[in-house]
Amino acid sequence: MEIQFTRKFEAAHRFIEGYSKQTVCGQPHGHTWHATVTLTYNTPKIMNLSTNMLIPYKLAKAKWSEWIDNAVDHSFMFNERDPLLEFILKDNPTGRHLVMPGDPTTEMVALTFKSKYENFLKEVDPNLVCTEILIQETQTNAIRFQGNSQEHLPKEKPLDQYWWNRSDLSINDLLLK
Repeated sequence: MEIQFTRKFEAAHRFIEGYSKQTVCGQPHGHTWHATVTLTYNTPKIMNLSTNMLIPYKLAKAKWSEWIDNAVDHSFMFNERDPLLEFILKDNPTGRHLVMPGDPTTEMVALTFKSKYENFLKEVDPNLVCTEILIQETQTNAIRFQGNSQEHLPKEKPLDQYWWNRSDLSINDLLLK
């Protein structure tokens, strides 16, 4: 059995590198995003016959929902090298600045969000794993990722110095610099 749920959020981004910087995606713009996570257990779990559930949805998604609603929703997703970030920080230092290692593509959102959610899950039930994340950027564009996010994310610093590897509600590491 798998457990699946979706969270909607609004966020802006822009691309400053590669092919997309020459397209309309080089312009700051926003989307209504949907993040769907799929969970299962490492080892089979017997359904609780008194509740007829593997785990209450509330437990599985509480911290994820808090993070999406209170940190990610209405954020601006930045490439860590975007000169606009420095400009924005001067005027709005405490804003929702979600900083990515490179352009905040749908693929990078999937990788970092899956890693973040996996860290939330460790606090809920270490036997529960996120097998897949689906990030829908628009009604017609989505990325489905199954696998190990760490194979694609930076490792230059200790892993806990990247916001996506911690179970706190962070969306950047600006205070660690």
